[in-house]
Amino acid sequence: MINLPEILQAAAFHDHRGVLRAFDGFSLKPIVRMYAIESANTNIIRAWQGHLKECKWFYAAGGSFEVQTIPIDLSGKPDSDQLRRWILNAADSTVLAIPCGYLNGFKALEESSRLLVFSDFDLEVSKADEIRFSLEEIPWTEFNPHIN
Repeated sequence: MINLPEILQAAAFHDHRGVLRAFDGFSLKPIVRMYAIESANTNIIRAWQGHLKECKWFYAAGGSFEVQTIPIDLSGKPDSDQLRRWILNAADSTVLAIPCGYLNGFKALEESSRLLVFSDFDLEVSKADEIRFSLEEIPWTEFNPHIN
């Protein structure tokens, strides 16, 4: 079980044949579905969605994304003071593990970026656990080097 959002780093092995990226720290045992999101452009922000029980894992399969996470309490109330910002880049081979009890939002930083999302809930159970806020309710926080 994940307690806090965290980056899982893949090992990369390079030789004359190319690159092999090994995600040995990312167990697929809890995963029951996967989907891919390709943003139409770098201006679109997809935020805020989260779950009290469902965990998610994000992987930039192409390009790069800014991902923001905000914890929510058991009633679904967000704590925007605890916002964290993450950069996922396909070249870095990282997976962002987001535990249950967090909202997330993201935007592509490069054209044609592709985000793979893994979930430990099937779609119907996920929908029943879903919590959403609009960008009017929780404004997107632009990059601030003092926010991690």
